[in-house]
Amino acid sequence: MKRLVFVAVGLVLLKILFSTVIAVAIAHRDAVFPLPQPELVSAMDSAISDDLSQPHRQIRHIILHTQKLGDVGFTLNLPDPLPAQKLPVIFVMGGLGTGAQNIRYINAAGSNAVVGYDWPMPVQFYSSYDLLWHIVPFYHEVMTIPGQVASSLAWLHQQEWADQQKLSLLGYSMGALAAPAVQDISQRNGTDIGWTIIAYGGMPFGALLAANPHVKPAWLRATLAYIIDILLGPLEPDHHLKNISGHFLVLEGRDDSLIPAKARADLREAVPEPKTVITFAGNHMGVGHDKMLLLQEIIAASRKWLSDSGAVNSLP
Repeated sequence: MKRLVFVAVGLVLLKILFSTVIAVAIAHRDAVFPLPQPELVSAMDSAISDDLSQPHRQIRHIILHTQKLGDVGFTLNLPDPLPAQKLPVIFVMGGLGTGAQNIRYINAAGSNAVVGYDWPMPVQFYSSYDLLWHIVPFYHEVMTIPGQVASSLAWLHQQEWADQQKLSLLGYSMGALAAPAVQDISQRNGTDIGWTIIAYGGMPFGALLAANPHVKPAWLRATLAYIIDILLGPLEPDHHLKNISGHFLVLEGRDDSLIPAKARADLREAVPEPKTVITFAGNHMGVGHDKMLLLQEIIAASRKWLSDSGAVNSLP
């Protein structure tokens, strides 16, 4: 029995060592090569959304095909029929898996285009052991996110119905972690983002993983946090927030059990001015039955800020 325990522990430690070596090698590569850049779309598929429908809206699932970033999916919600006026674009990166899920609770969007991003990787975070086994594909999937979104934003800007002067990026939960890198790469490539919401995020990534109670076993969190900090260093918000400009809204939870207070404060302080900060009572945001009231408050605050800032056409 003791021999089996030693063998099991040895295998785990070997896997950790192997993963760490890979992480260090990747980190050194990223010091030379930047994040994957946006690509021109080589082809596009469009189909009526099977996951979402709303009255007086045309909702389609779009897939953009690229050579290096893979297939980029998002759900596009437009007024039906299209009005004569140009449509501001509201791009939503939520904490759920598909774009349709991430914009499901945004109703009465008026003469605006609402877009929900499909994440390229699973959003239900791996257990510690699973992450070790999937760390290389996880890395490659995550690193495509800024380039994928920037490519999507560039494509959306080319549409004849789009108002190129009004583009908003809304990052909620997991989306808040990626939004700074997305905006940095987009703006460097000529796509201006005028308004950004960073909601329920924090930094650095390792601190978030180390404090996440859903990552088990707990004793592996510190090691995984170290690996994640190395792996995802090029995506860290503090590398990008100093490079971007626009108008910012920061939303956070006073009693957020997933985002430690220091991680929230570090992100909040790093967001450039002009910014508005709103702190809600309660835990981390979500779509569970017990969190619907909080979600409604977050959506209402987001709508009001976008409307008051002139980022969108009139919202009902």
